[in-house]
Amino acid sequence: MGTPNLFILGAGKCGTTTLYHILQRHPDVHVCDPKEPSFFCSPFQVIKNPIVYFKLFRSNRRYRVDASHVYFSNPETAVLLRDLFPQARFLLILRHPKARAHSLYQHMRRALHSDGRPLELIESFSEALAAEDERFISSDFATHCRQYFWNFMYMRSSCYDVQLSRYLALFPRDHFMIITLAELQRQPAATIAEIARFLDLDAAGFDRAIPVANVAPAYAAFDHGCDITMERHFGDLTARVDALAGRSLDWSR
Repeated sequence: MGTPNLFILGAGKCGTTTLYHILQRHPDVHVCDPKEPSFFCSPFQVIKNPIVYFKLFRSNRRYRVDASHVYFSNPETAVLLRDLFPQARFLLILRHPKARAHSLYQHMRRALHSDGRPLELIESFSEALAAEDERFISSDFATHCRQYFWNFMYMRSSCYDVQLSRYLALFPRDHFMIITLAELQRQPAATIAEIARFLDLDAAGFDRAIPVANVAPAYAAFDHGCDITMERHFGDLTARVDALAGRSLDWSR
């Protein structure tokens, strides 16, 4: 059985699926199927059997990729990955936290539970933001929420500095490449070339076209009240992440 040695990290709705498909096209990269086995996130495992999980990585290719986005938000995962895969590398893709929080909410409204109703039952983004503090401290909500707990924490799961700091405390800084969705969309060729350098791969092995992934219907922008709520919560979050990344990231999208 093989083992993963490259992880795509990022909060959901930041572009992890696009990054997965970019890597999938390179002859020296094996990506697991399903994209997100989530094995190292006990509250939300898709693949639960360790034998089944490690069989996903049976490949002689140089990199074997697990792209489970829940590894970034789940507080316990980073330590597990450090203990099992201390030489692993990480590609981290982020997005402006306000845009990401809103996109996640829309996704949770669009996706359906087994009962046929949306995963998120609150019908407005502003009300979902207002409910977050109470949900966060509610053991009942944590136990009975309709999907992965952190996917209902629209603002808290967008606090990338907290999540990234967990990983940087456990792995060498040069094991990480940090990009944003805006950078990938605005400068795809240059960003893919940087990924190739980070992984020491032949850039010619990557397709220059950016795959379109998880296309969603267009939604109206969030209102001014939501903007104020998120501004109060996030504060100078993007500056804090820039400091952790060691450069000014493009947060325009």
